[in-house]
Amino acid sequence: MKLNSIQMLRAVAALLVVYTHSVSQMGIFALGWQQRTPARISLGTFGVDLFFVISGFIIYLSAGRLSGSTASFSFLWHRFRRINPAYYAAVLLTVLTWIPSLIRHRRPPITGWQALSWTILLPFPGDPPRALFQAWSLYFEWLFYLVFFLLILIRSQRKALMLCCVLCGLSLTGWLLRNDLNGLAVFYTDPLMLEFLLGIIIGAAYRRWTPCRTTACCLLLPGIALGLFFICSGYFDFLATLNPSPSLRYLHAICWGGAAALIVAGCVFLEKTNGFVSHPTFVRRLTFVPRLARILLLLGDASYSIYLFHMIVFGWIAAFYLRVGFFLDADIAIPLHAAIAVAGSLLFYFWVEKPLLKWLGKYDAAGAIPPRSEQP
Repeated sequence: MKLNSIQMLRAVAALLVVYTHSVSQMGIFALGWQQRTPARISLGTFGVDLFFVISGFIIYLSAGRLSGSTASFSFLWHRFRRINPAYYAAVLLTVLTWIPSLIRHRRPPITGWQALSWTILLPFPGDPPRALFQAWSLYFEWLFYLVFFLLILIRSQRKALMLCCVLCGLSLTGWLLRNDLNGLAVFYTDPLMLEFLLGIIIGAAYRRWTPCRTTACCLLLPGIALGLFFICSGYFDFLATLNPSPSLRYLHAICWGGAAALIVAGCVFLEKTNGFVSHPTFVRRLTFVPRLARILLLLGDASYSIYLFHMIVFGWIAAFYLRVGFFLDADIAIPLHAAIAVAGSLLFYFWVEKPLLKWLGKYDAAGAIPPRSEQP
C-alpha cells in the first residue's frame, strides 16, 4: 500500500525543514526580510510535527496487527534497514568534509564516545555533539519504534490503547516531575511523543471509518488554517526558544501536533473516499498540475534523503562563499540554496539510499514487510 497523499505531505514537510535551515544559514552572510519573521524557524518546526504524525499513522497502519517474537524482530530489522544505513552514509560524508579542519586542528578530534553516540540513534549521557544536528528527531523515531517493538513482542492485541497508555503515561510523568527531571529522563518523558500518538489515532480511525468528503474537508481546512497561524505567529514554537519551559513543550505538542494531525487526517480520508489523489494513475488525470504532482511524489519518496543530506549541501555552499565571498541578495539566495540542497539530496537518494535499501532487502527477516511508502 502506498498512499499518495502521505507521500505528498512528506514532500511538503521536508521542504519546510530545508527552507528553514536555508534561512538560518543565510545569517552567516547577510540579512533579509525572511530572517525577521517567526516563520524563519516555524516552517521547519511544523515540518517535523508533520513527520511525527505521519510516522505514527504509517507504523500503526502497517504493523498494528503484527504479533509475536518473529514479527517483532522482523519489524525491528525493517526499521533499522530503513533508517540507519542512509543515516550512517550521511554521517560518513559529513565526517569526510571535516578532514581538512581536523588536519589543521581547527576542529576538535572525534572521540570514541561521539562515534558511539552517532551509531546508536538514542540520546547519550553528556549529550555529545551530533554529526548531523537534525538527527535529534530520529531519536524520537527510534524511541517510538522500540515501544512498538515491545508491544508486538508481548503479543498485544490492543496496540492503540496500549500506546495511548504508555505515551500518555510517560508525558504525564514528565509533567508531574518537571522540576526534578534532567538529562535522559527529560527525553524519555518528552511530550513530543504525543504527536506519534495522534498519528496512531488517525491510523485506528482510518481502518474502521470511511467519512464523506465533506467531513474530510472539515478536518483538512481547519488544520491548514491552524498550521498557517502557528507558522506565521510562532506561538508555542519550542524550537524558537532557548531552554523552553516544560509547559511550552506540552502546548506545542497539543497545538502544533493537533494542527498537523488534522492535515494528515483530512488528506488520508479524502484519498480513501476517492476525493484526493487516490487512483494509481491520478497524475495523468490532474491535467492542470501533472508535473507538480509528479515532483511532489518524487520528493516524498526522497524525503528522508532530503532530511538527512540537505545540511551537508548547505555546508558545502557555506565553504564556497567563505572562499570566494558572498555576492547574492539574501532573499534571493535563500530559495536558491534550498533548491540546490534539494537537488543534491535527490542525488543522494538515487545514488546512496535506494541502492542501500535494495541491497539490504536481500537480507529481509521473515515476517510481514512494511509498505514501501513507510518512511520517517
